[in-house]
Amino acid sequence: MARRENQSKQRENEVAHHPSVRQVALVVESAVAPRRMMLNGVARYIQEHQPWAVYLKPFGVEKSLPAWLAGWHGDGIIAAVSDLDVAHVASRGIPIVDIMGAQRHEGVPLVHTDDHAVGRLGAEHLVSRGCRNLAFCGYPGAFWSAARREGFRDVALGARVNYFDYSLEQPGPGRGGPEAWEQQQSSIAAWLRDLPKPVGIMATHDLLGQQLLEACLRMRINVPEAVAIVGADNDEPICRICSPPLSSVIINDAQRGYDAAALLDRMMRGEPAPTETIYIQPVGVESRASSDVMAIEDEGIVKVLRFLREHACDRIGVDDVTRIVPLSRSVLERRFRKLLGRSINNEIVRLRIARAVELLTDTRLELKVIAARAGFGSQSYMNAVFQEKVGKTPGSYRRHV
Repeated sequence: MARRENQSKQRENEVAHHPSVRQVALVVESAVAPRRMMLNGVARYIQEHQPWAVYLKPFGVEKSLPAWLAGWHGDGIIAAVSDLDVAHVASRGIPIVDIMGAQRHEGVPLVHTDDHAVGRLGAEHLVSRGCRNLAFCGYPGAFWSAARREGFRDVALGARVNYFDYSLEQPGPGRGGPEAWEQQQSSIAAWLRDLPKPVGIMATHDLLGQQLLEACLRMRINVPEAVAIVGADNDEPICRICSPPLSSVIINDAQRGYDAAALLDRMMRGEPAPTETIYIQPVGVESRASSDVMAIEDEGIVKVLRFLREHACDRIGVDDVTRIVPLSRSVLERRFRKLLGRSINNEIVRLRIARAVELLTDTRLELKVIAARAGFGSQSYMNAVFQEKVGKTPGSYRRHV
């Protein structure tokens, strides 16, 4: 700690010889992915404009902030602190931009995610999957969760579908052990059991989405056929560790950090703080296997969809699919196309492309290996399908991700 403070003081002394360089503190707890993405946005703004001398305080910021500020003499602050002592900070006379607070405080502008829009996107995603039963699972005391719930409910009511609601206590210090987890899982399982199926559920964030998927796994509820789930924040490691991988609303936290940095820069140049909260819109939904199905009640087609999801990359064809349901090929094809708007073969190709995209993005495997694992058989055939369906070759796709 002493070494870090000495380094910070040394840097401040060096910056003093370059008065044009702004000294900015980033008071951001960076243990979770969304806030790290905010830092990425701040970094992009700095790279595109004049450099700042940055002091980054990523841990224990809330308890130590008042004492730390008493000895810091800089030009501006970007703070992502859930319990910010705004009065204390504002009294220092230093421009500050809040990117975490529940509400805007006098003289301290707030740049925040449009959580109402996050909920709307989650609901619209599930409605587009054909869900006629929608449910939201969130935290009762969190303002951001309440806003997501409200946006989700607005879409559900507007679409005239059945709406259900459930709340869990938000985990906090000392409340996240195995015993508390098991209690929550039992509570979630009881709620899931009583919901009408099929149902589309939005979790207020990805960690809660993982809990829902775990409860479904324990109860042997088929996901996404019986329960389709979407989270929020698109925290990649969490989404991909889920079984099946979790769909999630993409929160534009990098843009949030960028806009906060741009605003602070203007304030440090003498512009007044804006009087209204600046809301950053989410950019869409990253669709993964947890919601990658149409919510349909035709048990035969549901069985086919489950078979395709599990075996599309095993070099199967339409004839293999017809063997699992007591329907002729023509009847099955007709019912499948009526419900999903595409043929069985097109669905097989779509699933293979999705698997290839996943391998292109997340691994450095050779293209011929990816072609085999995704069920294309040969690299040349995969190239041809990609060119037709995606508009570029697999190699070109990998270079641009």
